[in-house]
Formats: sequence, structure tokens, C-alpha cells
Amino acid sequence: MTNVLPAEDNITLTFFPENCPNCTAIPAFDIDITKTLALGLVLVLFIIFGVMGNILVILSVVCHRHLRSVTHYFIANLAVADLLLSSVVLPFSAASEALDRWVFGRPLCNAWTALDVLCCTASILSLCVISVDRCMAVSYPLRYPSLATGRRALAAVVALWALSAAISVGPLFGWREPMPEDESVCRVNEEPGYALFSAACSFYVPLAVILVMYCRVYVVARRKTRSMNKGRQTNGLNEHGVTLRIHCRNAQQATRKKEAVRAKNLHFVFMRLLKFSQEKKAAKTLGIVVGCFVLCWLPFFLVLPITKPIQKTNNQ
Repeated sequence: MTNVLPAEDNITLTFFPENCPNCTAIPAFDIDITKTLALGLVLVLFIIFGVMGNILVILSVVCHRHLRSVTHYFIANLAVADLLLSSVVLPFSAASEALDRWVFGRPLCNAWTALDVLCCTASILSLCVISVDRCMAVSYPLRYPSLATGRRALAAVVALWALSAAISVGPLFGWREPMPEDESVCRVNEEPGYALFSAACSFYVPLAVILVMYCRVYVVARRKTRSMNKGRQTNGLNEHGVTLRIHCRNAQQATRKKEAVRAKNLHFVFMRLLKFSQEKKAAKTLGIVVGCFVLCWLPFFLVLPITKPIQKTNNQ
């Protein structure tokens, strides 16, 4: 049984053993009610925005037929991973931060840390898959529909979730540092071997792939943009539209067949340039998302592998 006793701006949680009326009350911990409520409110707002935003992304892909493409399926998968993180993992994180301790017990702590790693890794790997998809779309705009099929997209999604699960379950099978005796402490596994493994597989390898893919996108986009801006090339794009220049030895010998070929080529060029322009715009938007992702995650994954060795050095 737990009683809450107010003490000015603080609340003291005091535990009384059951079936023992003569036992002395055992003080648990003090809570700064103002700080707890303010921090809790801010964190709850972040959680609500995260849940609602990701639900809207998923519903947009499900409800709009023109968004049912491989690229948008990958984006929906990213939203699913972030939705799980926002709805399942972050509420416990918010409570732990607001109370300044873990109050949910050891078994739930183990499950929470595993789900945290699972959702975060799936989110990062989803960005990695999206970067590969964008690179293919910009590099091969006309061949892209035949390369990015629904079956391949499903295989990629299943593979990234399987890899995320494999990375997250290690601590559940004993690959972790000794658990602290104090059950009010719940933290991410900092065992050096696992920390290096999870950091490499969950962040550094996907980050390397993402950077390579977007560098490739930049190079291809720059080359094709220069090509389109050259007025004397066979394929040109100006402010009035798309023009196709075909040099013939004798203009008077043009036939209907040649005109048909010219019209077909003109349509081909127009579709190619239009498709490239769309893919380039999408790649820019996702590039901004990836940049924000790197800024948010890089500090954590820089510190994680070295935290435990530094602590051991300081203890010595």
C-alpha cells in the first residue's frame, strides 16, 4: 500500500508493509511536483505529435491510391517503426524521465530496452532502404518500375525487421552487463561488445550506405542537370517546353514516318526529363530528413561504445 504525503512543492512516496500495522513506514523517494508535471507535459506533447503524425502518414498511403508505390510503402514502413516507438517505448521513457527513476520493475525494463533497440534500428534501416530506392529512381528513372517491384519491396521490409529483431534480442539472451541491484535503474545495455555490435549494425553501416547512395544521387542529378541545360544537345529543355533537334541532310525528304519517330522521341525525352525532375525533388526532401536523422542520432552512437570503457578507467 502506498500513501502520498505532500511536503510543500515536493511529494514523498512512502510505503507501508501490508498486514503489519506496527511496522515503520519506509520512505521511497521524493518528487518535485512542479518539475515532474512540467517535464511530463512537454514529453506527453511530443508523444502525441509523434503518434498522430505517423498515423497520418500511414493513413495517407493506405487511403490514397496514387501513393501506393514502392517508395511510399517504404515511407509507411518507416512511419510504422516510429509509431511503435512513440506509442510503446516513449511513454515509459517519459515516465522514467519525469520521475527520475524506473518504477515498472525489472522484467518490463528488459522488454522496454529490447523494444527500444528494435524500433530505433528498424527506423534507421528504413531510411537506409529508402536511400537505396531513391538512388535507383534517380539513376535509372525509366527502368526503375521494373527494378523496384512489390515483391522486392516486401522482401526488403521483412529483412530489415528481421535484422532489427536479431540486434535487439541479444541482451535478452544474456549478452549484457550485470544488472544493477537497484531496480529503479533501467538503462540501455552498455556491455562493450554488444555496444560496438549494435552501434555498427544499427547506425554506422546504415549511415555509410545512406551517404554513398545520396552522394550517388547528387552526382547523377548534377550531371543530368548540366546535360539538360545545354542548348545545343540533342535533348534540350527551355522555358517554352521541350525541344528535340534532329539534323537531316535534306529537310524536304522528311516523311510521315520520320515525323512519327520524331514525335515518339519527343515524348520519350519529355517523360524522361519529367520523371527525373520528380525523382530529384523527392531525393532532396528525403536528403533533408536524413540530415536531421544524422544530427539527432550521431551524438548517441558516438558516446554509446565508449561509455563503459571510460567508466572502467575512472573506477581504476
